[in-house]
Amino acid sequence: MGTDLVVGGGRLDRCLVDADKLLCDYRTDDGLRYLDWRPTTDPDRLMPEDLAVTILINSRVGPAAFKSVQDRGVDLDLEGLPDMPLAQTSLEVRGRVARLIADVAQWKGFAASVATKVLHKKRPQLIPILDNQAIFGAYMNPRWPERRSLVDSVYAESRIAEALEWIWTDLTRRENADAWTLLSALEPGRSRIELFDMIWWVNFRRIEPVRPASPV
Repeated sequence: MGTDLVVGGGRLDRCLVDADKLLCDYRTDDGLRYLDWRPTTDPDRLMPEDLAVTILINSRVGPAAFKSVQDRGVDLDLEGLPDMPLAQTSLEVRGRVARLIADVAQWKGFAASVATKVLHKKRPQLIPILDNQAIFGAYMNPRWPERRSLVDSVYAESRIAEALEWIWTDLTRRENADAWTLLSALEPGRSRIELFDMIWWVNFRRIEPVRPASPV
């Protein structure tokens, strides 16, 4: 019997049937290289080289993002963020996380997606990956999957905070307690937000596969 998981932040709930199989299927995704990567940079300092690993999960980083980190990374207050699981945070801590993500999202070459893909490696238990399509365009979209996921970039702190609250709810809701225990046993060493990302990503791409490239 499979392990089912309810997601949608209590607002737009969907039941992911056989979430354990979705999790196992992620093991063939290139994103596994991203999750397995252990940075050698300071966890409390954002460096230009931290951007490199994000290309493994479809991050559109370019020269502008590199220059932004060069110019502004030293002033980013990562030391002020606790290294703790998102599921154990207070509303106040999640508010601080949202503000930090939103601050970086405003830098040239960034938005919430790129910001969280680089910041996740600094706080892998605390900062989830807020992908434009998978999270904002599908997970939080009441019209998905009847309509294709939205692709708009997200910058607003309020929208980022909302996404954090949705994910926090799914990580802590009572009906998922046994499921998270079983899923963690399948992938020991992964943070709960990483398990969530792996499962939702596979579900998302099964329902909405990547469109084939147009002929040149």
